[in-house]
Amino acid sequence: MHAFARTLVLVSRGIAGQNELMSAAWMNGSALAHGLRRLTIGAGLGAAAASLVTAAGCRGDDIYFDCEYQAEQFRETADGEGLLLDDVPKGDPFPVAIKFSEIGVNKLLEGVVGQDVPFTGELPFVWFSGPGTLELEATTAPVLELEALEGCPTCVQYSFDFNCILYDAGGKPKGAGVGSVKFRVPLVLEPRGEDATALIADYDRLRVQKLELNAFGLESEEYPGLVDALGLFMGDKIRESYGPTELLILDSWEIGAGDIKLLARRLLVFPEDNTLVLAMQSNLPLPPGGGLELDGEMGMGVPMQLEFDIALFEAMVERLLAEGDIPRVYDEDGNPSEDGNYGVTLDHLTGPPDDQEFMTTQFRVWRFAEGYCGYATATMDLDVGLEQGQGGGVTLSAGDIAVLGGQGAGAVAATESELVDDNQDVVESFRSGIVENLGTTINYNALAIEGSSIVFETLAKDVKSTHLETWIDFIVVEAPDEPDP
Repeated sequence: MHAFARTLVLVSRGIAGQNELMSAAWMNGSALAHGLRRLTIGAGLGAAAASLVTAAGCRGDDIYFDCEYQAEQFRETADGEGLLLDDVPKGDPFPVAIKFSEIGVNKLLEGVVGQDVPFTGELPFVWFSGPGTLELEATTAPVLELEALEGCPTCVQYSFDFNCILYDAGGKPKGAGVGSVKFRVPLVLEPRGEDATALIADYDRLRVQKLELNAFGLESEEYPGLVDALGLFMGDKIRESYGPTELLILDSWEIGAGDIKLLARRLLVFPEDNTLVLAMQSNLPLPPGGGLELDGEMGMGVPMQLEFDIALFEAMVERLLAEGDIPRVYDEDGNPSEDGNYGVTLDHLTGPPDDQEFMTTQFRVWRFAEGYCGYATATMDLDVGLEQGQGGGVTLSAGDIAVLGGQGAGAVAATESELVDDNQDVVESFRSGIVENLGTTINYNALAIEGSSIVFETLAKDVKSTHLETWIDFIVVEAPDEPDP
C-alpha cells in the first residue's frame, strides 16, 4: 500500500479529537517554519500524533476527510490560479524593467552602426570665394549621452568630431578645417506584431543642438548665422540618409505554451543617473500593490540591469501549473496524470524579509480521491546563485521541504511528514518545474539586433524583499552569414 495511503488508513481508524490534533499540528508546524525552515520534524512529534490518532475513536462526519469535498476545494483552488489578463496593460504598475547605462546604450549604438557615423558626405556651401562644396568626414566614433533635453524627454544626444575640406565649383580645394557637432534624436518604442517591440532612433525628427567650426578663416563665434544654416543642411543630410533606425528588438518570453506575453510599454530617460529604462508589461496579473518603483539607479559601471517584481514569479508559476508545464495532478506512484488522486497548488512565492539571497514558496499537496482525503501545507526555499563566465546567468536551487500543517488527513500527514517524505516524486516534479521555468524567466535574453548577436554575462544579482535585480554585461558581435542554399 502506498505510504500516504497508509497514513490515511491510520486516520480512518477514528478521529474524534480531530480539532485538538489539527491545533497541535499547526502549532508545531508553525514552530518548524519559523525555527528551522527545513524538514526536521522530530520522532517525538510523530509519536504524539500517532497516539492522538490511535486514541481518537470514530471518524464521525468530519468533512475535511471527505474526498468529494477536498476534490471540490482542490479544483476551485486550481481553477483560480494561472488566469491571464485579456490584454497586456499599457500603463502602471510595471513588473519588469530593463535598464541601460550610457555605457550600455553606447554598446548598442556601436552594435548597430559600428564606426559609421550618421553624418558624413557633402554639403553645398557658399564662401567669399563663391559657391562650392563642403566635404565632411568624422574623425571620432559617435558618443551617445543621456542628457536632459528641453522639449524631448526621451531624446538622446550624439556628439563627435569631424574634418572638413572646402572645394570650389571646379573641384579645387580652397581650405580645410575641423569641427564638432552635437545633435539630438528621439528614441521611441514601436510594436512589431503581437509579441515584440522595437527601440527606434527616429532620425526623421533629428535636430542639431550645437555646431562648432574652425576652418578656412571661419570661426563659429564670428559667423553664427552661417553656422546655423550649415547646421540645418547637416540635419537635412542625416535625415535623408537614415530615417528611423532600429536599435533593438525586444521579444516576449519563450516559455510555457506561448500565451505569456512581455512587452516594452514605456521608455524613460533619467539624465541625472545617465540611465535609460524600458518599462515592461505582462499579461500575468499582479496583486494589489504590486509593481516596481521605476528609477534610474544602477550599479556603477554596469551596462545593463534587469529588475523583476517577485510577485510576477508567483503569477508565472501559477500559470505554468495551469498549462501543465509544471504538472499539477499525479497518480499513486508520483507520475503526472490527469486521472491521479494527488495534486499541487501554490499558496504564494515571496522574497526574503531581510534581503537574503533566496525566495520562498508555500504550496499545498492534496489527496482528493480513493481514501480519506485532505492536504498538507509546506514551504520550500529557492536559493538564488550565479553561474560565472561569459553566457553565465542566474541559477536556482531548491532547498528541503518544511511542512507547516494541513487539513483533514493532511493534518496528520503534516505532523508525521509522510505526505512529503513518501511522495518525493510528486514534490520533486514540482520542485524541478519551478527551478527550470523560473530560471528561464529570470535569465531573460530575448534582445536582438538585426545582423548581430548579443552575448550576455550576469555580473551580480541581488534578491530584495519585493524584487530581484541582475547586473549584466554584454557584447554585440556580428552574426555569421548564412550559407547559400
